[in-house]
Amino acid sequence: MLKAALLLALLAAPAGAETLAGRRLALHVLNRLAYGPRPGEVEKVAREGADAWVARQLAPETIADPACAAVTARFKTQAMGAEALWKAYPQGKQRRFLGLFGKESRPQRIVEEAAAAKLLRAAVCEAQLGEVMTDFWFNHFNVDARKGPVKWLFTSYERDVIRPRAFGKFRDLLGAVAHSPAMLLYLDNAQSTVDARYAPDDLQDDIMRMEAGMAEKGGKRAKLGLNENYARELLELHTLGVDGGYSQADVTQLARVLTGWSVSRPNPKKAGEFGFQFRPRMHDSGVATVLGREFSGRGQEEGERALDLLARHPSTARFLATKLCRRFVADDPPPALVARVAQRFSDSDGDVRAVLRFLFEQPEFRDPSALRSKVKTPFEYAASLLRATNAEVRDPLQAARALVRLGQPPYLCEPPTGWPDRADAWVSAGGLLERLRAAQAVTRGAPKSPVAADPAVVAPQADGPRETLGALVDALLGGLVSERTRKALERRLEDPDVARARFDDRPRPADPRLLATLVLGAPEFQRR
Repeated sequence: MLKAALLLALLAAPAGAETLAGRRLALHVLNRLAYGPRPGEVEKVAREGADAWVARQLAPETIADPACAAVTARFKTQAMGAEALWKAYPQGKQRRFLGLFGKESRPQRIVEEAAAAKLLRAAVCEAQLGEVMTDFWFNHFNVDARKGPVKWLFTSYERDVIRPRAFGKFRDLLGAVAHSPAMLLYLDNAQSTVDARYAPDDLQDDIMRMEAGMAEKGGKRAKLGLNENYARELLELHTLGVDGGYSQADVTQLARVLTGWSVSRPNPKKAGEFGFQFRPRMHDSGVATVLGREFSGRGQEEGERALDLLARHPSTARFLATKLCRRFVADDPPPALVARVAQRFSDSDGDVRAVLRFLFEQPEFRDPSALRSKVKTPFEYAASLLRATNAEVRDPLQAARALVRLGQPPYLCEPPTGWPDRADAWVSAGGLLERLRAAQAVTRGAPKSPVAADPAVVAPQADGPRETLGALVDALLGGLVSERTRKALERRLEDPDVARARFDDRPRPADPRLLATLVLGAPEFQRR
């Protein structure tokens, strides 16, 4: 019954309020620009002033963040380049040849460490908006670590391509992604050619060896030619959007413009790091027309001009404004807000920091109806759970595996669309049950549990059951809870499992950890 009631409450619109200021505004910005508040952080941000805190978050490079730096140092794969990862974590015949049989040497270790590092950063980093925007852009320019060689490339893709450009000019980010081996191989542009005769054998062999887990040369090659995968997603997902005014002919023509955009000798036996390489013999130098513009005869420069066109197109401004408003305001953002944000995007030449600053100043962002109006994704829930309980992460690899059960394993989203950012994708009875199980595992903090909540947070000293519940609501929900939720939680105080009644009916103190689990399952904690 409780699970059903919570599910209905989760789907319901949040209760309104007269104003969004003070502690409410502090809670709001911590839920939207960060992965939720830590104990005492709502009061801290309210004292500082939410606007001052937002201004600091918009300049993450100025925030001292030793805890975040320690996360990178904790996982050796996080600082390694693609070539080093390939050599240290081979698969298939190469692993057996090198005598590497332990789990620690498998390529899956790269994904596991990256997922653990991502979860820890979300939990401990002071530059929270930096983590949120890195996640936003990785999801926007999604690659799946399971596809062929991407498992060795996605770490540097996030670290060296996405993260440093998360607040810069969109054109710079778009170009860096277009030059990245991870994207070129994920969407098959590295092998796209005007004529299969002009695709070098060493390129085909090297890519085959990566995709086959270091198999020997001589296997059957895929049929090569023009590949439209990257061009299609560049238009549909990265820039204009599905309703952005392009046609199938534009997809084909853009694919021609991007022929020759490839990677440099992806073979660990050869010198040099993985990188971008333009291969002129693979490039279609004929005239191509994309969105009414002609491109011809200039090699790699044609692709750069196409990226210029797409980055500054009005449809791109609208599409990105919609996604940013959906992330920070509402699943269905007001059209007027989207239009203003799109105009700011165009006026600033795609300056992401300027666009975000403008968005956070808008009345729709600060409207009382926006408070807790977004349902957390599984990753957001897990990160906020660690932050709210001030949890100790004893085994980060095991802790990150919980994201598989929750339904959102990092770096393993197969379609290029990335993970959805709407409530209807994540609200279900089964999903809520997994969240309650995760909360219970954290609040219990068993000796062998990979994560343990701070006892001072989840087991407060209080005079009685109602006082314990009140302390937990203050600590975990910022003291802001609907009357409906409060009454539902108070009814659980009569549950024998909570009250821990004796046989002689003398009451014992309520089990605070079980109460904490129930509070963490409340609709207010499922939302941000």
